[in-house]
Amino acid sequence: MTEVAIIVGDEMFTEEQYHNSLRDRRAKLYEVFSKMRDEWVIHRANSGVEERWRKANELYYGDQDQELNRFVETLKLGPRVQKATTPNRSKVVVNIVRPKCDQAVARMAEILLPVDDRNWLLKPTPRPELVDYVGSNKPTVDPQTGQPTGLTGDDEAKMVMAVAREHAKAMQDQIDDNLTECNYNGELRKLIEYGVRLGTGVIKGPYPTYHEKKSWKNVDGVSQMVFTSDIKPASEALDPWNVFFDPAAGGNHQKGRGVFERAPNITRKELRNLAKIPGYDPDAIREILKEGPKRVRVAEKKSIREPVPDGSFEMWIYHGEVEPEDVETLSSGVNGDPLTDVEFGVLIMVNDRVIGTMKSWVVDETLPYDVWCWREADDSPYGYGLPDELSHQQRVINGAWRQVMDNARYSMGGQIVMKKGKVIPADGNWTITPGKVWYAKDDLDDVRQAFTVFEFASHVEELMALVNAAMMLSDHETGIPQLMGGEKGSAPETVGGMVMLFNNANGVLRLRVKRFDDNVTKNHIPRYYDYHMVNTDDDKIKGDYEIDARGSSALIERDMQNQAMINLAAITNNPRYIPHLKERKEIESILKAFKIDPEDLMKTEDEVREDMEAAAQQGQQQDPRIAAAQIQADAKMAEIQDRKEARDFDGRLSSIEYELKRAGLQVDMERRLMESEDNKINAQLQREITIAKMLQDGELSREELAAKERLEKIKIADGRERFNAEMYVKTTQGSGI
Repeated sequence: MTEVAIIVGDEMFTEEQYHNSLRDRRAKLYEVFSKMRDEWVIHRANSGVEERWRKANELYYGDQDQELNRFVETLKLGPRVQKATTPNRSKVVVNIVRPKCDQAVARMAEILLPVDDRNWLLKPTPRPELVDYVGSNKPTVDPQTGQPTGLTGDDEAKMVMAVAREHAKAMQDQIDDNLTECNYNGELRKLIEYGVRLGTGVIKGPYPTYHEKKSWKNVDGVSQMVFTSDIKPASEALDPWNVFFDPAAGGNHQKGRGVFERAPNITRKELRNLAKIPGYDPDAIREILKEGPKRVRVAEKKSIREPVPDGSFEMWIYHGEVEPEDVETLSSGVNGDPLTDVEFGVLIMVNDRVIGTMKSWVVDETLPYDVWCWREADDSPYGYGLPDELSHQQRVINGAWRQVMDNARYSMGGQIVMKKGKVIPADGNWTITPGKVWYAKDDLDDVRQAFTVFEFASHVEELMALVNAAMMLSDHETGIPQLMGGEKGSAPETVGGMVMLFNNANGVLRLRVKRFDDNVTKNHIPRYYDYHMVNTDDDKIKGDYEIDARGSSALIERDMQNQAMINLAAITNNPRYIPHLKERKEIESILKAFKIDPEDLMKTEDEVREDMEAAAQQGQQQDPRIAAAQIQADAKMAEIQDRKEARDFDGRLSSIEYELKRAGLQVDMERRLMESEDNKINAQLQREITIAKMLQDGELSREELAAKERLEKIKIADGRERFNAEMYVKTTQGSGI
């Protein structure tokens, strides 16, 4: 069997010697970079950043138990003599931090990550050499053959720019596909959440990832599953706790030597997939899988390696500069010049080994890590979050509200003072209960001298004034008013006033969005462009392009634009504006304003063209906008006619109701006449019966009978006149007396 010789520089190794030498060099390399990693980790722990993050988490989750805080402080600083505190104090928390943070995250995600658009755009770089050709009618010639091309300078300039736009669109679609596959919008939402809550959001990318896809193919009538693999770029939002920048970088992490990233939960499957990516050492990964996971814990300036109970591995990734002496350790070459021979590479470490070394996949040798801070710090890449701005007012609200709770305990029941020897409970139990009977001693003249209840004022109004003042100051300090959370408050009722107020309320977020564009979008997306320019063979996507970060310039104005488009729809119905508008763009904008995908409702341009051609074959095609205006005019006339018919119907209905009312009055009058006749007959009969009885009894004289008869006639005549008068009024005026 022939032994294979490996030559490195001026040295020749056998295959076994080379692998042993490489393993030794990587061990030395691990010692160098693990020491640097430990120094960076300890520096950040001592800088106060992590303590600030812990407090931010406590504020966000409302976990502000003083006993817990004292326990943590005791673990850090040792036992101390604590001052005496009032026992049994209220520990309730009115959390104003979490709602504010959630409002800020939701609003920024809505602005930066719309569902039907992107916050960046790729467009060709302006080409100065085409300036002289634009608008020129001078014929052009083929530079190779010298023959006329049949085109003018303006035609060729338009063709060149059209091709450039087509290539830029292809590159934009390619980048968009990569971002969709790695769920870029979801990662940005994590970034925004970390940035708001902890003050620092970090996103890494693009970095190479291993993708394996499966598909079904028909081979000789049999369906078979085919697996394909590929290396594709991806982005990932990182927990700031796991990212350690060079302490010497100050406020700009790109100025530092590099960055260490901690991946705390790497599974065995993920390690096996890493072995398939170029630059990783399969032998080292194999040995690590055999020995099991170990975790490196940096505490008290010591690195402690301990087994991991959950079975996951801890991986450290270094991305940055590698000094010449470190390169020499890795390549067994000659010491280089520290000014010029600095490499920019990536080292991956698991347990106590370097499992991967590769050159940086970033073309311009910048760190593929972008940082966005809610409020930037001058001396550190780790910024300040929204909980930091709310911490003081949170303490005020907690203190005031806890005082309300404490006072309620004392003010609701009162304090009892008694002389124990002067009063005695009837049941022998000194516990206060409702309806309890007490006995006073015989020598006690006034029981109030031995038994008194003192009431305490609750001061709720004064304490609630403190709470309300703190709430108002929290709006001023953070620039996140309650209006953004859906609470109208004292906002004006007018549309213009609401628009102005909402515009002013978004002022602080505009600043944050602009910083997001400057720190993330303008740095992150160009790296995808560079990646494809180097690693993609398709010439149709290559060209000289520039990134337009549109988060602050376009997307942040979308809410106001939506309202404007809805109002504009009524204006553009006027035929005067029809020749000046692009109807398809207008409809698309209006549908987007209502958060409806235009593709769900609108026909494609080809379908519209086919319908117009079919209509043209049947007759002269009318301008769609004029036709639409005519349809609206016809609809308006139909509406007017409907209103006229409705008025006529209402008039006829009123007339019928009047006639029915008159008929009802006539029936009522006839009923009253019949009742009057009946009453008259009954009265006559009663009179005759009475007269007959009187004659029979001999109690009335003829004169008395005559007078009585005349009186009865007068009453009957008076009743008839009153009835006739009532009927006359009822007939003429429609109502009775």
